[in-house]
Amino acid sequence: MPDQSSQTQDKFIVRLPDGLRDRIRLAAEANHRSMNAEVVALLEENYPAPVPEKLDDPAARLLFWLAKRIRRRNPKPGTPRDKQAALYERIAGDIAERMKDIGE
Repeated sequence: MPDQSSQTQDKFIVRLPDGLRDRIRLAAEANHRSMNAEVVALLEENYPAPVPEKLDDPAARLLFWLAKRIRRRNPKPGTPRDKQAALYERIAGDIAERMKDIGE
């Protein structure tokens, strides 16, 4: 995700069922991040950015290829392999986006 101030980022208000806020807080503490960062990480894992049709950067292509290989084995959501694939996709997306900015 490109660096943005919290003033310019999209905001989304959500109503949480009883007990969910506490479960998010516990997960955030276990992962050493804020509740907001925990929710964003979970959303990124479950709704990854689409793979660009054309990638010029070899590093981004390689990371997307690795993520695709991991996902072919259908890792269960939340497992280390699933998180690894999501991380590769996120980094590859960042690389592709930053390379696009450099080219402009």
